[in-house]
Amino acid sequence: MSENKLKYDNTYHKVLKYGAVAFLVLILIELLAYVGWFKLIPEFFTKYGIWLLYLNISVVSISMSILYVLLNKTKVPCMTGMMIGMTIGMQIGMMIGAVIGATNGYFTGAMAGMILGSIGGIIAGFSSKSTMSWLQGLMAGIMGGTMGPMISVMIFTDRIMIFMPFYVLLNLILLWGFIKMYHEEAVEGNRELVRKNIDLLTFVSACIIIAALLIVIMVYGPKSPIFA
Repeated sequence: MSENKLKYDNTYHKVLKYGAVAFLVLILIELLAYVGWFKLIPEFFTKYGIWLLYLNISVVSISMSILYVLLNKTKVPCMTGMMIGMTIGMQIGMMIGAVIGATNGYFTGAMAGMILGSIGGIIAGFSSKSTMSWLQGLMAGIMGGTMGPMISVMIFTDRIMIFMPFYVLLNLILLWGFIKMYHEEAVEGNRELVRKNIDLLTFVSACIIIAALLIVIMVYGPKSPIFA
């Protein structure tokens, strides 16, 4: 790259394009699913409508962050690897856990957020081939996965609809900052960088599978008494 700025990184623009397409495809599939099946569930939109939107935002934005790392493969220092593992593990747990917690209660939200956050944090932490990095990812997944639903359950009866847009926006800013951090620490000026190619279909398919699994949990998973 002639200029070491994020906006001139071609993979950054690819990530934005992939994310926009995946988000629109998820919305379309969910509308079709509603017409074909979910409309049979009483008050489906009242119970799940806004949370499906937040789920789509969470799944796509986190996947975009992971995609940027996968497209720019390189060996990173232990400290950078710890930051990668911590950010991915924490954000999966905090964002996914909060959404599931708001529809199903603390137990299901914590289980979904903790398991997915731990898996994502461990995988992301392996970017530096350091035990400390994947341990940091695991710890962040456990912490974020249990804190995310705690937040939504505790604030559920106290203006959660006002709280959530701010919560999601700040998490999106954090993920954008993560991409910028990885660019500065591992991409710009790196002669050992290997550009990987992940096609659009693979990315969108991964988002669909993850979102579908989480929607099934939201609709049919265990619910705390207050959410039943």
